[in-house]
Amino acid sequence: MKCNIICIQTHPELNKKEKNLSRMEELIYHAMKQHPDAQLIVFPELCVTGYQCNEYFNELAEVITPDAPSVVKMARLAKEYKVHIIYGIPERDAQNPSILYNSQVFLDDEGNILGTYRKVHLFDQEKNWLTPGTKFKVFDTKIGRIGLFICYDAFFPEAARCLAIQGVDLLVNSTNWEKPYDYDMDMVMAARALENAVYLACCNRFGPDTTLDFFGHTRILNPLG
Repeated sequence: MKCNIICIQTHPELNKKEKNLSRMEELIYHAMKQHPDAQLIVFPELCVTGYQCNEYFNELAEVITPDAPSVVKMARLAKEYKVHIIYGIPERDAQNPSILYNSQVFLDDEGNILGTYRKVHLFDQEKNWLTPGTKFKVFDTKIGRIGLFICYDAFFPEAARCLAIQGVDLLVNSTNWEKPYDYDMDMVMAARALENAVYLACCNRFGPDTTLDFFGHTRILNPLG
């Protein structure tokens, strides 16, 4: 199955959710104008809020429902452009509001929520604010079987393998990988594609937050890495 993918590498402004969503809308418009046959758009990890939100995660997080602010905007765009969208946001647990996750939201090309993936391997200071997820999830879609994982998850071969053995057509990694570890990310992403013989889309942000700076290097890899 062929799938046309666009990875949109962004520089989100820290804690400015509405501004970041508006910028994402603008970037989707330009991307789809250039590539109207695109079927999937991938954004970076925590692209709606920025990465080093710390105590602000609590007020920025959303319960992922059709009425959530980010979902309303992104679902409208998915439906308008007939494109699937994956984006990163802090997610609030619907059953226990004190629990927050680092999540990818997956929307289909009619604006429906296919589901979320909650990052299993939290990195460094994330552990102070967020709760790890517990399951590597694969989504059956009209553009194939797609497995999601986030940033540091890729450092562990078992994460991608758990997805690959479920018969995925594509792995999607939304990431915030910081300087000076560009070589590490390039090597790790290529290895995950190669060892599992699967296509992989990796979308990294760029630009500084507070103490961290991010380098981009977004790429789409074939099964040879």
